[in-house]
Parts: sequence; C-alpha cells; structure tokens
Amino acid sequence: LNATTLVDLATGQSITTTGDADAEAGGAIDIDVSGTGTVNLEGSLVTTGGAATTAGDGGAGGAVTLDTVNGVIAVGAITTTGGADDGDDNDGGAAGAITLNTGSSNVITLNGNLTAVGGAGDTQGGGGNVTVSDAASLGAGIAIDTGATAGTITFSSTLNGTQTLALTAGTGNIDFDSTVGNTAALGAVTIASAVNVTADNTFAAASLTQTAGTGTTTFSGNVTTTAAGTNLDLTTATINIDASVVTNGGVVDLNATTLVDLATGQSITTTGDADAEAGGAIDIDVSGTGTV
Repeated sequence: LNATTLVDLATGQSITTTGDADAEAGGAIDIDVSGTGTVNLEGSLVTTGGAATTAGDGGAGGAVTLDTVNGVIAVGAITTTGGADDGDDNDGGAAGAITLNTGSSNVITLNGNLTAVGGAGDTQGGGGNVTVSDAASLGAGIAIDTGATAGTITFSSTLNGTQTLALTAGTGNIDFDSTVGNTAALGAVTIASAVNVTADNTFAAASLTQTAGTGTTTFSGNVTTTAAGTNLDLTTATINIDASVVTNGGVVDLNATTLVDLATGQSITTTGDADAEAGGAIDIDVSGTGTV
C-alpha cells in the first residue's frame, strides 16, 4: 500500500496473507506513506506461512514493513508466523521480520502486540526480528514475542509511555539503543527470555523483571524503578551494571550463573519513601563458581 497522506485500517478489521497448502510463504505486507503522511492501524496485520502437506518444512511468514519519511505511525496488533512442518521430522517455517520506520521528528505509537514466531516442527522455525527504528511510545500494555528461537527485539531510538511491556526473545537479543522512560517512565517491564539484553542509556520503569537469560544483561546508563515490592529482579548468566541503580524502596534481586559486576564509582541504592518506609533489600546470588 502506497499513499501520500494516510493509510487507515479501521478497528476490528485486518489485512491477512496466508500461504497456500504445501508450505507456500505468506505474502509480505508493505505500507509506505510519503512525506509527513500518517499510518493509523487500529486493526491488525497477519501473515502466515502455509503448513506443509507433503514431506518438508513449513512455509515462511511474510515480512511486515511500515515506512514514512517523517510521519506518524500508530499500530495495533501485527503477527507474522511460520507454517507447521508435515509432522515427520522436518522444520517449522520461519517468521517474517517486523520493521517500523518513521522520521526523527515523530513517534511510533504501539497499541497492540507484535508477534514474530516460527512455525511448529521437529525444530521450531526461527522467530523474526522486530525493529522499532524511531522514537516510540506505549499507547497500551503490549507484548513483543519472537518465540523460543532466534529473533532479536530492537528499539533503535527512545521509548516512553506508562504502560506495561512484556518481551520474549528466545535465543535472540533485546536491545534498547537509546533512553527508556526519560519523559514518561514505563510501567512494569518483563523479559521472559533472551540471550543478551543491552540498555545503552538510562532506563526508567515501574519495575524490571528478567526471568531467564543465557548471556549478558548490561546497563550502560542509570536504572530507576519506582514500584513497591521487588522491582529490579534479574536472572541470567552475567549481569553488568556500568551505572547506578536507584529504587524507590523496592527490592533488588540479582541472580547470575557466572558474574555480577558493578562498575567502579557506581552504586545500587534502595531508599524508603517518606513516613518511615523501609529501604528495599539487596540480594545478589551467583551460583556455582561464579563471581561477584
């Protein structure tokens, strides 16, 4: 779809591309608005690879790409999934990539879940990369899911909004390349799985919980959390904190298998609110022969 001013998809409506029988790929969905035009998708985008009906792997899901030169993008749910294999020791189809691009002066508003999960098979198909290339805002509580296999989630610019954010990257990475919550701290952020998680700048949210990881989680800017209870809870192989962590009385719970590293001159601080609230506990656990 190519427009100069507006592409609008109404609430409850969808654009769907599905691969035919025998593992045909789902068609790509490509929306381009030139100039300062707007993409407003209150409905959903769905592309699915066809299931294999004879011996072989499932079909790939189509890529979904939204582009403006310097316009506004608001999106609902986007789903790209690979097709299932034939049930006889073959692979599921790979999901397509999801890519959202707008200019430096406008914002991508995320109002629905973004899903790029590979199809079922003896080996699940690869997840697709999800890339939000420019400044983004959470318009609702959303989940971004690339499944149990590869598929990296990248926020290339700022991310703001007081809503919740749930991330699943499987064997992919999660990258926050700019500030998170610098103008509006996020709600509760949860990470179900990833290899490496990297926050290159400041990170502010009500809470941050990572329940599983196999690589390194790195914070290069200050981390601020505001919720009550345990509001910084990380479980992965290595945790690198190269800046300071401040919680509003919340508990900090760091769990690693190889290393927890806090850089020289930095600190982890939990301070109770007014009226004699307790400061949060700080609990650091490294299993086996790991290092603190």
